[in-house]
Amino acid sequence: MKKETKENWTNHFKSRNMPYPAEYVIRIFKGQYPKLNLRSESFNKKKICDLGCGSGRHIAFLSECGFKTYGMEISEEFVKNIMDRLRDMHIETDIRVGTNISIPFENYFFDFLLSWNECYYMGDQQNFEDVVQEFARVLKKNAYLILSIPKKTNEIFRDCDLINSDYAIIRKDKAKFRIGTMFRIFEDDNAIEHAFSEYFKDFIFGSIHDDCFGYDFHWHLILCQKK
Repeated sequence: MKKETKENWTNHFKSRNMPYPAEYVIRIFKGQYPKLNLRSESFNKKKICDLGCGSGRHIAFLSECGFKTYGMEISEEFVKNIMDRLRDMHIETDIRVGTNISIPFENYFFDFLLSWNECYYMGDQQNFEDVVQEFARVLKKNAYLILSIPKKTNEIFRDCDLINSDYAIIRKDKAKFRIGTMFRIFEDDNAIEHAFSEYFKDFIFGSIHDDCFGYDFHWHLILCQKK
């Protein structure tokens, strides 16, 4: 990732107060659904990593759920800022500098991996297979991977430059700092399962289709397990 991109991300989150966790992250870990019912009693002391943990909002929530929390972000300054915030909240965690293709934890370390609005950022590379392999590397057998991935109809892909059927360059971004970034795109749930199925099994899919006052927030939700 380019130095300028890291600085833009860091500056974006530095001035923000701690926001609430994403609604559907709360639903996944707290809700009960016909196709998905994670047992909250199984969370106690299990290791979970929030990849691209941003403001730390999910780490705070996951700590309350009983998890032993970890995180990853893209720069030392970014990590220090998050750690300081969480320390002020008396939350113990371990956040390290890394990327999707170089997660700074050892093999078979985690019981859960959360990648919320994050795994499809490719920088300037077309290497999603490496991302999937790296996710699998740090997870224990039968551990859970939880993802959100934008649908092709999501606001972020409006007026993008298609490189091919799998990758696009972002040209419009209300937050400004993702313009010029390469994203991995998926046609549908089947395409997502195909991309992950070498290392993962037992896929459960959900969907968000939120037309929010002029913004199209459309997302695939995925939970699967490491083979």
